[in-house]
Amino acid sequence: MTISNNLNQLLSRAKNLFGHKVPHEAKTKESKKQQPVILDQRLQTTLSEVEKYLADNYGATSSAFTYKEYTNGVSLESKDPTFSTAVAALTSTGGMLNLPDNVLLLCYITTDKGNDFLIEHLGSFIRFLMKLGRTHQIQHLAIAFSKDNADFPNAVNTADVTCIRLY
Repeated sequence: MTISNNLNQLLSRAKNLFGHKVPHEAKTKESKKQQPVILDQRLQTTLSEVEKYLADNYGATSSAFTYKEYTNGVSLESKDPTFSTAVAALTSTGGMLNLPDNVLLLCYITTDKGNDFLIEHLGSFIRFLMKLGRTHQIQHLAIAFSKDNADFPNAVNTADVTCIRLY
């Protein structure tokens, strides 16, 4: 009891001496990346390789990545301004746009470096995803194209999906 009382008096004196509040406890919070538990090891490895590709080629930091879980799969989204993208791995049929299972879906890509940069790097990214799909036995690569007015490319209300069989 006297130890806590002495500690409180010491804190009070320090507060008066320095003219500002002294925090009682300095708690350090570790910011860990919120990666969902993906049961399918193949999908976990695939999305990890996508994350590594974006970090190596565009300098995306680990804080730029967000994972989301769905009933029929999982997605990885990068909010890096240089090359922002979302890739989803679907594990069951039906669901979004009636796609089959075992699909890697490229949902969107944006950049702050202009259309020429985007066109140049989009082809490389699609080739990477196709190679990744074959390596990890993902049968299809689906790409969503906006069917909306081209004046507002960031607002997609309806999409047309093209599905490519990889093997």
